[in-house]
Amino acid sequence: MPQLVYVKSPQGDEIKEVEATAEALSPLLSKGWHQVPVPAELKPAAPAEEKGLAVRWLT
Repeated sequence: MPQLVYVKSPQGDEIKEVEATAEALSPLLSKGWHQVPVPAELKPAAPAEEKGLAVRWLT
């Protein structure tokens, strides 16, 4: 599976997911696009223990 990164347009109105290769990134970066973190709406939900929440069973 190829590595993917997110890039944002120079105007800030578009985010694309592209392969993390020089062939895919170079044309975009030379036109002013820049790499950004994974958008929040695309991040998978973290399990409860990763969020620092404790799970307590009621008995």
